[in-house]
Amino acid sequence: MTVQIARLGDICEINPRLPRDHGLKDDSKVSFVPMAAVSEVSGIIESATLRRYAEVKKGYTAFSDSDVLFAKITPCMENGKAALASGLAGGRGFGSTEFHVLRARESVLPEWIYYFVRREPFRREAKRNFTGTAGQQRVPTSFIEETLIPVPPLEAQRRIVDLLARAEGIVRLRREAQQKAAELIPAIFVDMFGDPATNPKQWPIQRLGDVVQSVSGGTPAKARPEFWDGDLPWVSPKDMKRDEIVDAEDHVNRRVLSETSLKLVPPDSVLIVVRGMILVHTVPVAITQVPLTINQDMKALRPASCISAPYLQWVLKVNHAKLLGAVSTAAHGTKKLDTDALMAMPVPVPPPNLQQQFGARLLAVRSIVSQQREASVRAKSTFDAQLARAFG
Repeated sequence: MTVQIARLGDICEINPRLPRDHGLKDDSKVSFVPMAAVSEVSGIIESATLRRYAEVKKGYTAFSDSDVLFAKITPCMENGKAALASGLAGGRGFGSTEFHVLRARESVLPEWIYYFVRREPFRREAKRNFTGTAGQQRVPTSFIEETLIPVPPLEAQRRIVDLLARAEGIVRLRREAQQKAAELIPAIFVDMFGDPATNPKQWPIQRLGDVVQSVSGGTPAKARPEFWDGDLPWVSPKDMKRDEIVDAEDHVNRRVLSETSLKLVPPDSVLIVVRGMILVHTVPVAITQVPLTINQDMKALRPASCISAPYLQWVLKVNHAKLLGAVSTAAHGTKKLDTDALMAMPVPVPPPNLQQQFGARLLAVRSIVSQQREASVRAKSTFDAQLARAFG
């Protein structure tokens, strides 16, 4: 099989203009795709909306069915935002100006281009070629045009694309199964205890501050390198992406416990983010499974004997809307969770035996979630290996 090496700019139109004979009228309905509508995980357009052509004909990027959209701005590009446009209203779409649009010519399949730009090595190289200032860095058009891509015959492209689509489909199914398993936990909680916001089962109510001990965090002096040479996890909001915390990106030396005000947080404590821009839309809550420390943007809640740590974690997570309602803007512009409002939050306290039953069911579901997560990782590894085989 003969494989040619070509410039992307030779086999694609890069950022093509809307043709003059597009046939769209001001009242024509077109698909509108903001950056947020493109999933960095699945690589598909998840939430396009309809708009009148008159609303989008100026100030937006035009594209068509079978065009590849590739985010050019940081951090969207590094996160993997790219999609193959399909099912657009009237075959036409408009979206963020932060997309590069790649339109395949006759010698290449759109899917071949899509899988090529979705690869991690391509994104790494794109990042090395960023232009612009910090926070506003972009992938220049010249990088896209000059990048070399292997181009086998169309029949071989179809065969390989079919293989990649099947492997990616397995990844998607595994992720969906993992998500469905995770959704069991709040459903089980509400079934056993009711909605904590309305307390339909009329459990006794306590203020959160009366059933937990709150522990604050801090940052050891960066000027003391010996503080940062250790194995004790130091958790900050960036680590709060999972429901159970077993480690952190950063670690400190245990001497900080005796030489600074930093406190050791034991297992079965509940962590909550109380400051940071993530609070615009999410209040992360997690449970500790190892001894650790936290930074100043976090609180650790140590439950009293009347309330179990798993129950505490999920009464807060199920009550997410109430937590979000206690978020305000600090003087310097960042978001903060009002600690007084948090501690005043009413918490239903069901009998200990019911809390224990919930804990047992939680462990069973977590086991399923863990298995699905491992299966997702294996499926993703298989897909990545297929990508590497296809493009070298």
